[in-house]
Amino acid sequence: MGLSGFWVRLNKLRQRRGELRMALIFLSLILVPSGLLAYLSWRALESEKSLSRERLQESYRQFAVLAARSFDEELAALERQWSARVKELIKGEVRSRDSLATFMAHDSLVATSFLLAAPGAGAAAHEETFLREHLLFAELAETGDKLEYNTGDLPGALAAYRKILAHVSNRQLRGMAECYIGRVQQKLGDWENALATFQNVLTEYAEVRDLDNMYLRFLARFQIASCQESLGRDREALETLLHMQQELWERSGAISAQQYSYFHEQNQLLATRLLVSPQLDEAESYRAQFQEWASREKKRVSQHYFAQLLEAELNKFTLERRRHRARFRYLSDVTAEEPFLLAYHFMPDASGIYVAGLLGFEINLEQLRRRLLPKLVRDLKTSARVKFDLVNARHEPVLGQPESKQRLVATQALAAPFDFWQLAVYLDEPDRWARRWDFRTTLGLWLIALLLLSIVLGAVWFLRRAAHEAYLSRMKSNFVSNVSHEFRTPLASIKMLAELMEMQIAEPAAAALDRNKARQYLGVIRRECDRLTRLIENVLDFAKIERGVKQYRFEYEEPGAVLLGALEAFRPHAEAQGFRFEIDIAPNLPETRWDADAMTQVLLNLLSNAVKYSEAEKEIRVRGYCAQNRLMVEVTDRGAGIAAEDLPKIFEDFYRVDQRLSTNKQGGMGLGLTLARHIVRAHGGELTAQSVLGQGSTFTISLPVTSMEDEASPAPREAAAATQT
Repeated sequence: MGLSGFWVRLNKLRQRRGELRMALIFLSLILVPSGLLAYLSWRALESEKSLSRERLQESYRQFAVLAARSFDEELAALERQWSARVKELIKGEVRSRDSLATFMAHDSLVATSFLLAAPGAGAAAHEETFLREHLLFAELAETGDKLEYNTGDLPGALAAYRKILAHVSNRQLRGMAECYIGRVQQKLGDWENALATFQNVLTEYAEVRDLDNMYLRFLARFQIASCQESLGRDREALETLLHMQQELWERSGAISAQQYSYFHEQNQLLATRLLVSPQLDEAESYRAQFQEWASREKKRVSQHYFAQLLEAELNKFTLERRRHRARFRYLSDVTAEEPFLLAYHFMPDASGIYVAGLLGFEINLEQLRRRLLPKLVRDLKTSARVKFDLVNARHEPVLGQPESKQRLVATQALAAPFDFWQLAVYLDEPDRWARRWDFRTTLGLWLIALLLLSIVLGAVWFLRRAAHEAYLSRMKSNFVSNVSHEFRTPLASIKMLAELMEMQIAEPAAAALDRNKARQYLGVIRRECDRLTRLIENVLDFAKIERGVKQYRFEYEEPGAVLLGALEAFRPHAEAQGFRFEIDIAPNLPETRWDADAMTQVLLNLLSNAVKYSEAEKEIRVRGYCAQNRLMVEVTDRGAGIAAEDLPKIFEDFYRVDQRLSTNKQGGMGLGLTLARHIVRAHGGELTAQSVLGQGSTFTISLPVTSMEDEASPAPREAAAATQT
């Protein structure tokens, strides 16, 4: 690429950069406000969505308050009924199972009843002994704990725990003291005595529970297995653990889920360690047994478990020497994924001051649900979508299990004494509201996106139109410059030759003017006039095409004669500049209906470009032939060629490959190829170009052959071609 080509590309790059800069500025002025509009719209939608959700939540909270108030009234009415009947039982001093059965028969809400006597009830001496022993146990146990854990004095701790055995007769406290002693013996490494201690606990206190309501038998079994492992008796330890696993499952209904899980995990950990012992020959058999027990689920809680909970409450009140109050108390929890409710009323002693026993009831929650929920729905006149339930502090359902399609929308705590429950309001089809809002949000965002996209597309279209108009403006400006230059060149030649002839004629020796020289001058003047005529005709033709009024005179002509006539008319001009012509026109080309003058103009424009842009290799080849019922005319040169990026643009209005007026290839107004393509298309054909930079170009005219036989059915394109732009 020469220096001229470099400057052309540099100018194009500068123009493109300027257009790109203007486009970026314009897009930023549109995109920034549009993006801000989209963001603010999205925030407005989200804010409206949040406010609507809050309003909906608040309305359901108010609804939950009303429902909870109705629940409180119903539960209070039930509590008044229970209290009245319990007062009758207490007044009549009826404390037998028969009287309780009669009580339960009058109320379907009571599933099970419990009648417990306080420790030492009925004898003041026994009650005093019970309280004194518990106080002494607490004191000695605290002393032993300090010696065991704080100071590390294990013998001192052992002595403190044994002192409990010497001064306490209560089986529960003695069993706990034995467990403390066995624990210290394990820490001292006295495995034999520790084993004997826990075996004694298992024998004497198997059914006793500690103050945390845990069976001592499970603790004893586990510690026996630990001692046997430390003594190297692995088989015996595994057998002990199997017995423990069996008892744990059999009594799982009388213990909490937490206790069951704790001992089950401890059992499995110790068994896993023992199963890898080299002393075992039947490890796989033991492993299968443990896996079988592990696969069993915990039993449902039984009345024994509820009785132990109530007994723990009674012992607590007895130890704290609380005064008797005539009111119901409640226990509620979820064990093994099953909720329960225990209602209990303390029984007074003979003086009516202190607690002497406990009357408890397990409330049938299913019956409670059937009695309360339908009435609540009727009173509040709710829709079928709204569901109610009672939940605990962990939001676990108490009266039922909500369906998967129900969504918790509001909760409200009940009044005392049922404040451990909350009324929950569920809404069916929870996704409908969300889907509605999701649809609105999605629709809004899509509308915003479409608005933004339309703005961007409009901006792009505007920029492309503006760039096109700017391009046309530049082309028209170049056209004016080119027209001025092109008109000036032949006019200057004509004027110069006319003045030269005038000067020679005015001289005395004018008679000596050479006729050959005069003929030469006149020939140049004629050619320049022809050139000027062609330029003017090109401008006029382009103006007609732009206005859509270009007319063609279609007649049947012999293509070969028209082509040869145009070539012969152009040959002197080409040969004068040193060009060599190669003409290959097939004979007997079929007559076709076209405008001979217009097609001659097309051919002359192509030949003129071939001469203009050929420097080193001055050779032009013209071919005419028929192929597939089409007339093909090819004009090939070996000139400068056209770059690949410029090839699609050469038929555009006012476009010239080299726009600089100073180039030696300068000439024309950028309309020759534009007019040529318009004329060819008006004839129903097509003008195409192929070129390789530095090797030359080939322009091909492809026209349909229209013979006289087609006159009966003239192509409809004729009328259209007369005004085609």
